Amino acid sequence: MTESSAPRHPVFVVGMPRSGTTLLSSLLDAHPDLVVAPETHYFTRCWTGDPIDGWAEVERMLARLDQQPGVHDMDFSDEEWAAVRERLRALEAPTHGDILRALLDTYAARADAPAWGEKTPDHLRRVPEMARQFPDAVFLAIIRDPRDVVLSLRNLPWSRRTLPEQAWTWRRYTARIARYHEDYEDRFFGLRYEALITEPEGTLRDVCAFLETPFRASMLRLEEQETRPFDADREPWKESSKHRIDASNWEKWRTQMPEAERVLVEWIAGHWLTDHGYPQPPMRWRPALVGQVVQHLGRAAVQRARRALQNLRSGRTFRDDAAPTWMED
Repeated sequence: MTESSAPRHPVFVVGMPRSGTTLLSSLLDAHPDLVVAPETHYFTRCWTGDPIDGWAEVERMLARLDQQPGVHDMDFSDEEWAAVRERLRALEAPTHGDILRALLDTYAARADAPAWGEKTPDHLRRVPEMARQFPDAVFLAIIRDPRDVVLSLRNLPWSRRTLPEQAWTWRRYTARIARYHEDYEDRFFGLRYEALITEPEGTLRDVCAFLETPFRASMLRLEEQETRPFDADREPWKESSKHRIDASNWEKWRTQMPEAERVLVEWIAGHWLTDHGYPQPPMRWRPALVGQVVQHLGRAAVQRARRALQNLRSGRTFRDDAAPTWMED
């Protein structure tokens, strides 16, 4: 495969966590001409917002990258790190994009792949900066029913936000996706998780058409993959993405979500729920249900206040990414 016939790249897979980003990146990684790297979190944990100022700053960024679990999963050799530094030293004034590109070009070279992708779900918040740093980049954003997202986030070791905060995050991320569709036009492609698992071949053909690369049947054979863009031992909640696509893994909220939780998620999601074709069955209101909703809101407010106080005592900044800009559209 020559570079001229490679898929459009780099490819960044984004979306709210537990929306199917791992499954999508695994399917893309099965394409013979594309390798998808584990989560680098570069623009959420390394990027400072300031330009790179000298080689010392390059080294600081590389050190931050090396601290990310996903980068550890890449298992770079000393020779590969040396190749990354050699590429960057050849540049007169390296940028943040140059740093990430050098890392992932080196990762792709190991796989002899002409194109690479990267999946960090929360990079969705940094799409404008990434679009500037990577003028040739394209973005794949996946959306899932927020009720199933909230169910999937339950009891995960890294999920500390309350249910209302999770629903607000879904709403804000969905609003961003709609805005980026308008801002970046042919560089931005959105898809629904439910379409990916119930009509995988047709959905992947659409994705491949966007990437200007032929669909490959190997993309549907997850169980045959020798490598994957995640470590299932370190992240056991991603284990299912190692196996066959589960066409039944949707609308679990109908049987597993308590009514009070459903009320909150649907109210916060607002028109974005129906805009994306997600059903909203009628709710039978009664005093007991109202009381449960109020209790949920009260517990969420207490948890949020405790978290803010803990951050204050520890000297950490309380990041309020989940707070609403009132009923943001």
